[in-house]
Amino acid sequence: MRTIRRTLFGLALAVGMAGAARQAEAQAAPASPSTLEQRKATFAWDQNGRLLRVSYSYRDAIDPESTRKLQSGLPTVIVMRGYLFPVDKPDAPIALTVQSCRIAFDVWNEVYRLQISQPGGETSSVAVNIEGVLRRCAEARTLPLVDKSVLKPGGSYFLSAIVEVNPISREMLERIRGWVSRPPGSTAISAGDSLFGSFVGLFVARIGEADRTLSFRTQSFVVPN
Repeated sequence: MRTIRRTLFGLALAVGMAGAARQAEAQAAPASPSTLEQRKATFAWDQNGRLLRVSYSYRDAIDPESTRKLQSGLPTVIVMRGYLFPVDKPDAPIALTVQSCRIAFDVWNEVYRLQISQPGGETSSVAVNIEGVLRRCAEARTLPLVDKSVLKPGGSYFLSAIVEVNPISREMLERIRGWVSRPPGSTAISAGDSLFGSFVGLFVARIGEADRTLSFRTQSFVVPN
């Protein structure tokens, strides 16, 4: 009986701690994407000066537990969505870039097999180690972001990103697969797009929806006149 009481007390304590963690997370939720933790990104125009591309890292989305799962052979999916906001309207995204990567360790050949989806389509690749996986799947590398026609000359913008490791929403993954089939310059979004949502829906982590969730914003940039 004493053992049962100790077990029940342990369960109650765990539930209480989980509830406290959820409450703390809700209290810590940012009020706007502009208030997210900031990290450096590189914005660069194509040679024709029409398509803006972006590069940044989100390697910290992969923690030691995620690495252990990768090495054990369990398939892992990393999904990044980057939303472009005007500085003067930080709750109304105007463009979206995405990158999704499915990783599976091939135990016979001892390589990681990657299926990468990003604007322009899907590709398959291999990586021989975790460093190769992170380089291809936890970094945005010159991803198409927005056509210049969508932006205001002299306007100031920033990008906010949400990264999910093993999201449970299969519907969202299917929407992303449809999104990447668009031409690279067709990234403008509106409230009617299926990957659009309120700030709370996009950037506030919801308990149990992914193994890990990471959100951040980039520095702002100004569109040349």
